[in-house]
Amino acid sequence: MAGYILALDQGTTSSRAIIYDDRARPIQISQKPTVLSTPKAGYVEQDAMQIWHTQISCAHDAINQAGLLATDITSLAITNQRETIVVWDKRTGKPLAPAIIWQDRRSESWCENLRQHKVDGSEMSMQQHVQSITGLRIDPYFSASKIVWLLDNHPNLKDRAQRGEVAVGTIDSWLMFKLTGGEHVIDITNASRTLMYDINKLEWSEDLLAKFDICKKILPKVIASDGDFGKTKKGLFAKQIPIQAVLGDQQAALFGQGCVSTGMAKNTYGTGCFMLMNIGHEVQLSQHQLLTTIGWQRRQNSPQLLGGAAEHTSLSKLVKSGQRILTPSKREVTYALEGSVFMAGAIVQWLRDNMGLFNKSRDIESLAKEVESSEQVVLVPAFTGLGAPYWRSDITASISGMTRGSTKAHIARAALESIAFQTYDVLTAMQKDSPSPLTELRVDGGAANNDLLMQFQADMLGVPVLRPKDTEITAKGAALLAGITSGLYDEATIDDSWDLDKRFEPLMPAEERDEHLDKWHQAITKTLQ
Repeated sequence: MAGYILALDQGTTSSRAIIYDDRARPIQISQKPTVLSTPKAGYVEQDAMQIWHTQISCAHDAINQAGLLATDITSLAITNQRETIVVWDKRTGKPLAPAIIWQDRRSESWCENLRQHKVDGSEMSMQQHVQSITGLRIDPYFSASKIVWLLDNHPNLKDRAQRGEVAVGTIDSWLMFKLTGGEHVIDITNASRTLMYDINKLEWSEDLLAKFDICKKILPKVIASDGDFGKTKKGLFAKQIPIQAVLGDQQAALFGQGCVSTGMAKNTYGTGCFMLMNIGHEVQLSQHQLLTTIGWQRRQNSPQLLGGAAEHTSLSKLVKSGQRILTPSKREVTYALEGSVFMAGAIVQWLRDNMGLFNKSRDIESLAKEVESSEQVVLVPAFTGLGAPYWRSDITASISGMTRGSTKAHIARAALESIAFQTYDVLTAMQKDSPSPLTELRVDGGAANNDLLMQFQADMLGVPVLRPKDTEITAKGAALLAGITSGLYDEATIDDSWDLDKRFEPLMPAEERDEHLDKWHQAITKTLQ
């Protein structure tokens, strides 16, 4: 079956569109940068219209540059930066405030106040209560506190919200509103990152919405990851393209890495660093400061059939063949444990843009290789606090252990090592929560192309690190799901399209490894004091 998938990948620093062929191979990519604004300490914003304009421009460019027509596109998929919030006028479709980015910390005081409360009539802390419902922690990172801040700080916004004039959503929701010309929907994986979604009952939590004083009518309708999100509005493309898969960026990477079996894990090295492990179809709350999130919700393999159709036959192919379906396949939820590190590739950007250590991000590897060791230099990259497993938003970054002999090469190496160290801390916590020992780690994202970092990562973790040929796996994950939903791909495509580029085996002696980890944890302990 010939056809193409158009995957929209809206990230923190750029919008991209990638076209995949009928074997899930990328054939064309278009990318445009987006600009972050930091008007005050702790504030991180973006222009929501810039997000939309760059994203739709990339979509048109990718189709044109591939020599295709919109009529060649089978399906559209979306993956996006999570937690970021946009508020807009339902009638005009215009943003009513800048988008508040996931890195933003302005709502810390609201979060801290909430953490101090106990649930009415019990000794349960609000933190425990929120985790039991959402799988998350009370932190400015998540969407709820951003919405509360917007409602409290923008004139008339709360009144307009009560009157039903305002829409709020994550980036996927914003893009789908613009793409479809008015659909106010959200994918379940993005909903699960808002701090308002009950991952047990699979619905917005009326309890938490009441506690947060957020009216439900401003929130989008929640739809399964492979659900019917509508079609692009007339005139946007030469045909109305169905939107058939939406996943938050890290869930998309988990799917794109082929981690569809329980116990498989991936780590994405982007602006932040995000490790996810597939934990199956049951909610499992972390006891070690990690997050429980929805990996995806989708139809599982085949429906029950008459006529002896093969199990892997897609729903759309069955419809076309005329075979009868007894009952449609059930949509199952797959859950994941997640450890979120706030600063990874952003550390490299800081060294490049703020410190001027090099001109291009990729130059950090050659600079770091100028020295064999970072010696005693340690960079604790708490520029926006520390994420899992520490969850301390009140601390700041530091560089320690420098002497007169320290050079920018030592700092560069320490920066790369800090990414690997943070990943080690997350994995250690994850292994305590998971009954399945990790046997390998699949990696993706821009920094995964850094061989020095990947080798050091394998040495610290003590397990092989596997880098696929296509490290832009986020868009691929969404494209795979759209392809399976539309019938362009079957389940086997998930494995068939994953090709190994390089396998990094642990090589460092245990004693040397322990010395590195001791150095890191001493620096962390000082920072946390």
